[in-house]
Amino acid sequence: MPPGAPHWATSEKPKNLWRTLWTLFLYIGEYKWHIIGGILFSIVASLALLLAPQYLSQVTNAIASGIDTGEIDMGIVTEAGIALVALYLVNMLFSTLQNYIVPSASERNGNTMRRDLASKMFRIPLRILDRMSTGDVMSRFTNDTDTIRTQSAECICDAFTAIMMMVGSMVMMLITNTDLALISIVPVAIGFVMILGIVKSSQSYFISQARSLGQMNALVEELYYGMDVVNTYNDRDRAMERFEEINESLYKSAFRTRFVSSLMPRIMDFIMNLGYVLVCVFGSMMILEGRIDFGILVAFIVYVKQFVNPLLRLSDTIASMQSVAASAERVFDFMRTEEMEDESEKTATVPSVEGHVSFEHVCFSYVKGSPVIHDLNLEVMPGQKVAIVGPTGAGKSTIANILMRFYELDSGKISVDGVNIADMRREELRKLFCMVPQESWTFSSSVKDNIALGNDGVSEERMREVCEAIGASQFIETLDKGYDTVLNESVQLSIGQRQLLMIARAMARDAPLLILDEATSSVDTNLEKKVEAAMDQLIKDKASFIIAHRLSTIKDADVILVVKDGRIEEKGTFEELLSANGFFKTLYDSQFEGCD
Repeated sequence: MPPGAPHWATSEKPKNLWRTLWTLFLYIGEYKWHIIGGILFSIVASLALLLAPQYLSQVTNAIASGIDTGEIDMGIVTEAGIALVALYLVNMLFSTLQNYIVPSASERNGNTMRRDLASKMFRIPLRILDRMSTGDVMSRFTNDTDTIRTQSAECICDAFTAIMMMVGSMVMMLITNTDLALISIVPVAIGFVMILGIVKSSQSYFISQARSLGQMNALVEELYYGMDVVNTYNDRDRAMERFEEINESLYKSAFRTRFVSSLMPRIMDFIMNLGYVLVCVFGSMMILEGRIDFGILVAFIVYVKQFVNPLLRLSDTIASMQSVAASAERVFDFMRTEEMEDESEKTATVPSVEGHVSFEHVCFSYVKGSPVIHDLNLEVMPGQKVAIVGPTGAGKSTIANILMRFYELDSGKISVDGVNIADMRREELRKLFCMVPQESWTFSSSVKDNIALGNDGVSEERMREVCEAIGASQFIETLDKGYDTVLNESVQLSIGQRQLLMIARAMARDAPLLILDEATSSVDTNLEKKVEAAMDQLIKDKASFIIAHRLSTIKDADVILVVKDGRIEEKGTFEELLSANGFFKTLYDSQFEGCD
């Protein structure tokens, strides 16, 4: 586990509501003192409420005695009235403080959780991230963390407060009158047992709702980015069928959670009304028998409310807890995902890069049992231009991925100037490379920021120079704010234009080793020659790996590797491979078949 990783990151996966909430409480860490402070404030506020009925009883008895004698003891009424006002003011003050301090813990917890999720994502191996749904991961970052942010601390504090009020009310009722207390408590106890049964049987609904929401996000994202493909192939009906299936599942789980959430308060409403009836009926009978006075009956009516209201609050809190627990379990499940090896102890570096790269008996597979690279042996000398060609799925891009250590080898060794890249920290290794990936990707920031990605020291003059060299400046200067234009959804760039920005980014970085993965595949033929001329300057004196599909673009390569089924089928210069009449010649002829 990397240094500084949370202590719960390797704990057992939570199996139930309470264990997940306890894990969440431990996760809150330093913010738990906000919750503890909120609980202390709620204790004071609750004590004030629990004492108030005793003074209300004194006022009632004083007035009732005055009706019989014709004279009310205003001293008792005044003292008890002042005490009641003071107690209710204390309750209001400390409840306000609780409502201020506890939400701040939830907000800070949500902020910390999002930061930890982002940090965690960078520590998860790509082979695992590749198997995750983008929409589902986004749902954990947004919907699940937002549920935890808005409700987590409040749930814990509200549950404690509700339980304390119930226990406190029950104790005060028993102290005031045992017989009437037992009559009041029995129906409430029955209702509480019913709620616990509902909670136990309904947690799966909340988990299903969170899961369906993640699936919905994944599908909407997929349809949004693939809308042109869906429309082109008239696949809207099937897309809608998939949407309806997930939407129906989300509807059912959401309806069940709402029904359960609303059912518990309704049960407690019935219990509270039943409690009022029992207290009034039996209390009136006890007054007639002379066993209690009017003040005790009034106090008990208030205590029944104070006893049942926390149960109503607790039922709402438990429903929120179930939602929080379902979201927290999904977040913690992501947090427990396997991480990349800790490299804090690795110190190997390549101080002065010459560019001697070697592959020794390298084997690699994305999925165990299905090898992609088989016993690859290759030596690239400093300044050598190496082209890698082959049919789709042969393993061309995989060579770049393992060279950059996006994925770890199954066996074998890759070295740069004699240093095993497995002995280097990933960030140190990647400083040696500039790369133009196969997929062009820009971020929602300015053109300048996109070009200077990871290269804060590059000057604006250098950026303009490389953009001019590859022809990117022509379209950049037509944008509203030129190099300061923010590339968001309102700025429509073609794939080719985005690819030019990727090339400019690599040229601006000017690292000693270079990987070009189909770098000009989306650039038109006229611009391709200009880009290639600029790339020749970038490649000069660098060991470079050029993954190409169009064989005409790698005629001047020092050596061409022909990859087939994860093995080097052929090796040589362009002319040597053509004259050999082997697999490369077959590939070349297939591309230019029918041309004069």
